Amino acid sequence: MAKPISNITVVGGGTSGWLAATYLARLFENRVKAGALSITVIESPDIGIIGVGESTARPMSDLLRLIGINEAEFIKRCNATFKLSGWFANWDIDEAGKPVSWVNPFFSQSDIHGLNPASLFASYGMHRGGGPIDEGFTDAMSVCPDIIRAHKGPRLLGDGDYKSEIPYSYHMDAIELAKMLMERGKELGVKQIIDHVNEVHLDDRGFVSELILRKNGAYPIEFVIDATGFASIIIGKTLKEPFEPYDKYLLNDRAAVAQIPYKDPTRIEPTSRATGMNAGWAFRVPLFNRVGSGYIYSSKFISDDEAISEFKAHIGDVGQEIEPRVIRMRIGKVRRAWVKNCLALGLSSGFVEPLEATAIYSVQVQLQWLFGYFPDSDFNPAVIKRYNGLINSFYDEIVDFIALLFCISNREDTPYWRAVRHDMEIPPRLAENLELWRANMPGDLDLRTMTFFSPSSYRSALMGKQFYKGREYAAASVFSEANWRQYLDMRRQKTKALMAKLPDHYTLLRRIRGENAPASTPKPFTPIYLNS
Repeated sequence: MAKPISNITVVGGGTSGWLAATYLARLFENRVKAGALSITVIESPDIGIIGVGESTARPMSDLLRLIGINEAEFIKRCNATFKLSGWFANWDIDEAGKPVSWVNPFFSQSDIHGLNPASLFASYGMHRGGGPIDEGFTDAMSVCPDIIRAHKGPRLLGDGDYKSEIPYSYHMDAIELAKMLMERGKELGVKQIIDHVNEVHLDDRGFVSELILRKNGAYPIEFVIDATGFASIIIGKTLKEPFEPYDKYLLNDRAAVAQIPYKDPTRIEPTSRATGMNAGWAFRVPLFNRVGSGYIYSSKFISDDEAISEFKAHIGDVGQEIEPRVIRMRIGKVRRAWVKNCLALGLSSGFVEPLEATAIYSVQVQLQWLFGYFPDSDFNPAVIKRYNGLINSFYDEIVDFIALLFCISNREDTPYWRAVRHDMEIPPRLAENLELWRANMPGDLDLRTMTFFSPSSYRSALMGKQFYKGREYAAASVFSEANWRQYLDMRRQKTKALMAKLPDHYTLLRRIRGENAPASTPKPFTPIYLNS
């Protein structure tokens, strides 16, 4: 029987590298303490972290709690704020040519008496010619848009770590998070070597046998995690695993990023924003002390200088003194994330444009599956094959959803948006589902994987983008319009009750940070609908 792995080496620090080391040290805590497993991070002193302000996915709070990070300390040190959704604007237009806005919340829409809620909304909440009658789909189905517009927080004043009235994630400083992960990792027994990797050597089987470090010389390898980012020095440059680009589905390959100040630091939205631009989209990630912002664009349709100029015009006077950094993005993934005794993680493994904040979440998923399929020293090929299959399906799932947001856009006002709509390929699984969804609402049986994106996510997107032109569905035959109106009244009463309890977001953050902010006085709640 093969011996257990006794040495894990993570090459590359930053968020991905330290998350990997700390996560594994936490789950293998007893083995690390007993000296049966050693985990080491080797990070170069020459490479920094890309940190503008990171938007995270819903499971981030679960990850931090598992690792053992105090949430209040995390919020204070990382200048974190709460995130309840993604808010999309100017990706589509309505019948009058006005930009459409919609929200993709962390709240799944519950079935209504066993019926698909989107079918009922399409039957009773939309004009026959398309568009909502008086409120958007997520307004009707979720309290989330109202919380965002009112700048509320997701939990009550005085609630403890990781407690809330509704699901949430965070916006946070990725550089500070990496520092916290490093500190926690070291507490759990992770070792650190600050050195540059000059060479990577393979043995006769093609396995990574040792690293040649600039100062420390030869360093033996048993199992190595490549967290070297876009450089991909082990999985790509040494093992030469092919890279599979997504450029036939997704156009964007550049990011102009910047940190900008608040106009009013007391009004912090609990959401990330993605706003359609001439040749891509701009993001807005509100931290406690500043806003992370940037323009994700295609170099085929706009130059870097033109993108920076458009971005500055978008953010207005508050950002005129900034000089955005331009980052080249490698959109795609390696064919296999795990080869021999090397596993690629984070940007070394793959990257899809950050429209749905999947970067850190993809690392979390990769680590969860690595732990579930953790190898012995024989590195069973069946284990590696299953892991790679899961990772490839996961990336397909991400690409499908992000491609959806582009390919069904109805904007025709710039060459970029015309190309997005007419010239790009649609991923095969998505193309098949779009044909299905022209007649039926997304359901649980339609998606081959739901690691992150559920039918609820697709319903929010399709409804928000006005994919449906109001029609009746079978559900309407067993659920009358009167019952629908009664349901909406009940939802609104629940929303009103919750809104009366929730504190101001800024006040909540200051209280968690220990700054003794006085509780805000709840204001009367009046809903304001997205399409009113």
